[in-house]
Amino acid sequence: MPEQLFSIDVDAHLKKAASHTFGSPAHYPVELVRAAIKRGATKVNVNATGSRLMVEDNGRGLDASAVETLTLLMDPSGDTGSKEAAVESLQARESMGLLAIFAADPEEIMIENVNVTSKHSHTIHFRAPRFQIRGSCNRACGTAVTLTGKHRDTEREKNLLEVFCRSVTIDLHLNGKAVGKNSLLTKQLGTLELAATEFHGGGQIGIPRNGTLCHLRLLDHGIPWHHMALAPQEGFVFDAALEFSREPTAVTRKFIRQLQGHVLRLYQWLCKRYSTAEPYHQERIEELVFTHCRLTGDVSLVHQFAPFRMYKSPYSADLAMLRESAAKGNLYAVPAKKDKQLFNIASGQRDVYVLSREQADLLINHLNLPVVFLSPVRVRAQRWKMFKYAFTSACKKWVLKRLPVPGQVLDLHHLTADEARFMETLNRYLADQGSMTLRADMVDSRAPFPALPFKNGRILIRRHHALVRRAVQLIREEDENIEIVAPVLMPDMDGDSSVAGALTF
Repeated sequence: MPEQLFSIDVDAHLKKAASHTFGSPAHYPVELVRAAIKRGATKVNVNATGSRLMVEDNGRGLDASAVETLTLLMDPSGDTGSKEAAVESLQARESMGLLAIFAADPEEIMIENVNVTSKHSHTIHFRAPRFQIRGSCNRACGTAVTLTGKHRDTEREKNLLEVFCRSVTIDLHLNGKAVGKNSLLTKQLGTLELAATEFHGGGQIGIPRNGTLCHLRLLDHGIPWHHMALAPQEGFVFDAALEFSREPTAVTRKFIRQLQGHVLRLYQWLCKRYSTAEPYHQERIEELVFTHCRLTGDVSLVHQFAPFRMYKSPYSADLAMLRESAAKGNLYAVPAKKDKQLFNIASGQRDVYVLSREQADLLINHLNLPVVFLSPVRVRAQRWKMFKYAFTSACKKWVLKRLPVPGQVLDLHHLTADEARFMETLNRYLADQGSMTLRADMVDSRAPFPALPFKNGRILIRRHHALVRRAVQLIREEDENIEIVAPVLMPDMDGDSSVAGALTF
């Protein structure tokens, strides 16, 4: 068993301080990078390989107080009381970088440091029970921290560095690969730049394409040091990345309300562009606005666009028109998935609306509008369509049963990057639809159908089918295309094959 860096009491105090300050041991390298940026570094190199981590920068170096604290903690001859006081001082925000050095419980520590202000340089080397400090080092400027230990989770450390440091503005390299200078807000419907205020130093706020939580990422020198996931605030769903100078507990109600004012502007901006937006963006705008309306009872945003499509008409209606129809007692509708069927429109039912499930829920359960859904007319033509669909399905099942059992399922290393992304997106879509028992895999075989249902809820995707190749291209362009691609490849999954006619491959 390796020797402890401190006495048992000091070591326990240190681990407790680290667990309260950082998310996990793999997060410590992130704090070393943040500390380097605080020291004025414009270039930081991180090398994480095996049991060794090295973080070097070109900043102004550790000051005399930091060197004194390091020496006190590493020197075996120091008394326990002084070490306890030193650990207590490391919990201040300006000393978190030093806390990260020790918190990983390294077996060996090497620190080379040049202080620009005092012109002093030091080399501090610790490997229990030996400790050495020299008044010189081989560096021209900055600081290099090298930590060695057998229990490092290197892959996790690298993943967290890439996630947390993606928005830093300095030149950051991880094992020779450039990291940083990217926005934390990705896949947004719209973003807004925020100027600095008394609460934060500026940042971005946006409306995400997916999700129902309000995410706040508070930044310190471009690195999130605290993540918060909140329920929709006053009914608003948004995402924010802000340069913040206070503790998370200081995120006051006034600060949240300031953000809500900016988000309201973005929601209004989206409503004005609803009519020219892509269909899947229109669905997201409806989801956001309806969520706000359900949670707050405020219908002002719903009045700003016309999401209610009229049956067999190129026109759409707004909420005011639906309320007018309801006041007259003739608010009629058909389900959105069945608007291709025939309905008997009687006298007084000229204006019929095509409502999705979300629209109907808002109108009936939250706005208390008396919507009357019409029943389809079962005429001969409709019976012929039903017979045609049943006959086609039966023929498909007959052919599928007689197809040869497909070959070996392809692993990820057999797939191209685009194919792997497509399969990952497809399986995520199946899970989002509540199909927890379904799992899609890709096989290298040819058949007349792009997807083949198999045993135990598996769906086999034919790699060389023309529809599959086109689907892979669409997912490469935009992940959200899976909403159109999946019903085309697997029209029987939701019982509605009419979607296939909406997309030409």
